[in-house]
Amino acid sequence: MQTINFLSLELNQLGFWFALGLGIAVGSFLNVVIYRMPKALFPEGASEVSESRSSPFACLFSPPSTTPCCGKTISWHDNLPIVSWLWLRAKCRYCTKSISVRYIGVELVTGLSFAWAFIQFGQTWITLFYCCFFALLIVLFCIDLETFYLPDYFTYSVLWLGLFGSAMDILPLMPVDAILGACIGYSLPWAVNFLYRFWRRRDGFGGGDFKLLAALGAWLGASTIIPILAIASVLALLAMGAVIPMRKEKFSLERMLPFGPFLILAGVLVLVWGSPLYWL
Repeated sequence: MQTINFLSLELNQLGFWFALGLGIAVGSFLNVVIYRMPKALFPEGASEVSESRSSPFACLFSPPSTTPCCGKTISWHDNLPIVSWLWLRAKCRYCTKSISVRYIGVELVTGLSFAWAFIQFGQTWITLFYCCFFALLIVLFCIDLETFYLPDYFTYSVLWLGLFGSAMDILPLMPVDAILGACIGYSLPWAVNFLYRFWRRRDGFGGGDFKLLAALGAWLGASTIIPILAIASVLALLAMGAVIPMRKEKFSLERMLPFGPFLILAGVLVLVWGSPLYWL
C-alpha cells in the first residue's frame, strides 16, 4: 500500500511539472497569436476589423518569428520560453531595445493555469478542456487590452467548447445550466447596453463583451453571471481610479475602457474561489 501511494505521489508530481512545462511552451505560442492575429484582423490602413478573411490563422505559422522592434529573424536559442527572456535581460539581441514583460508574463500565467488545472482534476479530459479554456482567455485578455477588440474566433471557441464539454458530461455543469448561463450572459449586458444607449445615445458595452460573458456563462453557469459582472465592474472602477490620476486625466463617462480583461479576471476569480458569497 505504501509503495502504491508513493508511486501515485511521484506520478502526480511528474504530471504537475509536465503540465507547468507544457503550459509555458503553449504560452510562447500564445504570444505569437496575441502579436500576429490583430495584424491579420486589422489590415494596414483598414478602418475596421476584417474577420471574413479565408485564412487569418496562416499568419501564425509564416513567416518565422522575428523581433518586433527591428524585424530580425529570431534564432531558436533566443526563442526558448522564459529562459531566453531572462538570458537576454529583457532586451533585443540586435538593437538592445526592451522586450515587453508581457511575453514572460503570458508564458508564466499559462504554465501556472495548466498546473492548476492538473492539480484540480488530474489526468482527465476535464483538465484538457480547462487548459484550452485558460489559453483562449489569455489570448482574449491580451488582445482586448491592446486593441479594444475581442475576436469572434476566440470568444465563440470558448462558448462552444463549454457547451460541448457540458453536453458530453466532461465539465461539472449540467447542459441546461450551461445553455442558460450562455443565454443570460449575453442578454443581461445586452439589456443594460440597450438602456444605456437609450440614455446616452452611445454604447456602454462592446458586442464582444456580450459574447465573452455568454462564453463564461457556458462554463460557470447562470448563477455566476451577476457576480462576474459585479466583480468586473468593481475591478474596472479600481483600475480607472488608479490610472487616471497617474496620467493626470479627468474622469469622463466618454472614456473607452476594454472591459473584456475585467470580465476574464472576474470569471477566473469565481472559478477558483467560487461566488463572492462564499468569500466571507
